[in-house]
Amino acid sequence: MTTHVDDDGLTFSHFEAFRLINFTFIKACQTITAPDLSPRHRAEKLMRYHGDLLAAYGPGVPLSFGDFRQKLLGPIEGLLPPWLDRSGFDDLDFPVVDEEGCVTAIAFDLQWETAQLHRILNRLRRIGRMRFTEEQLQDEVDQDQMYEILKGRGDAQYVKDRTTLVECPAGTAEELNKRNLPLNAIGYYEAIPYHSIYHTWWFPCTVCKWPMKVSRRVTAGREYYRVACLYGRHADTGASFTFWPTTGDAPQLHPDSSDTPALHEAALALGTTGAVPEARPTEGYLALKRGVWRYTCVPGLYELRLHTVLRERLAAGQMDVEEAIMLWPMSDVYDHRIEVKGPDGSAYVFTVDVKDYSNVRVLAESLHRNEGDKGGADWLVVPDHRADQIPLLTVTCEKYGMKAVTMTEFAQLVCRSAGVVWE
Repeated sequence: MTTHVDDDGLTFSHFEAFRLINFTFIKACQTITAPDLSPRHRAEKLMRYHGDLLAAYGPGVPLSFGDFRQKLLGPIEGLLPPWLDRSGFDDLDFPVVDEEGCVTAIAFDLQWETAQLHRILNRLRRIGRMRFTEEQLQDEVDQDQMYEILKGRGDAQYVKDRTTLVECPAGTAEELNKRNLPLNAIGYYEAIPYHSIYHTWWFPCTVCKWPMKVSRRVTAGREYYRVACLYGRHADTGASFTFWPTTGDAPQLHPDSSDTPALHEAALALGTTGAVPEARPTEGYLALKRGVWRYTCVPGLYELRLHTVLRERLAAGQMDVEEAIMLWPMSDVYDHRIEVKGPDGSAYVFTVDVKDYSNVRVLAESLHRNEGDKGGADWLVVPDHRADQIPLLTVTCEKYGMKAVTMTEFAQLVCRSAGVVWE
């Protein structure tokens, strides 16, 4: 990986430069559209981010404050310096924030996923200096701290608490307290995000139950609104609705998307509840911070689904599953540990980590930097809709004695090993 040297003589890789520029770009775009900032505070933040960006650029790459402001309205590609190598990333010609000022799903994932890889680089290279201090890696910090809070209550309670986060990403304070989450974990729930509010109402996703995003639309001169989950797969498979504007009353939603999974993937598919969500008042409700929701709740749904389906299938095959199929064992060293015996008495042990990354190159680089899975899992499993990631992940995993498969392929393999028919 090639390097660049800044004014202070600090050498850092192209990836690290991209990570810092990407972080600054996203935070600056959020600053432009944040509804609660005064003009003075908005200008102060933008000036600071402009300075941060120039520091990441290094000498010889001029960028006036006016050009900086203008480039924030375009894709991230337009803000990268000419010396930075783009070959390690997919298409960067996408908007960072949408018309409502909400960071788009692909931009959010890229920022979080590169932050994870940046943490690995910091640990391995022992970089003692960080360029940004106020908000850098905040979603990652939230995620790490949340895990530490849950791990402190023991293995059995960890599974219960982690399941609660997955199944209850939003609710009233009273509802959350009844779930017996640790008080520190409750602190990672906050007011319903502004981009999910219509008047005084919000709408839970029919797949994950987190607040869906509300977007204003105009067609043929007539105004309407779209409500959809920020996780694109949920929106594509039913968590997307429209409604006509109201004068303040709760609107009635109408479905505008549906998707039927392939027959062989149907058993593990995350379906919607089938019902149109009712509007809920914003007053008194809380929702998980976006980073914790995206990288705890969203993949956790797949982890729970895989665990549940395998238990059902193997139990139907007369197998004792209580000790054989473990979810988040040893406080989440990996996501699953599965031990089965074949018809001939052969024993098979599967240790599994489920990964749901939008950018497969970043995931592959993370595996490379960790020299495999950090918890020691032998299998890397991705949701079925990310099957196109398997070729690159297979090449990377082979270097570290791992195998990469989709969820359905993995579940079928486990059942075959146990002599259980997968229908």
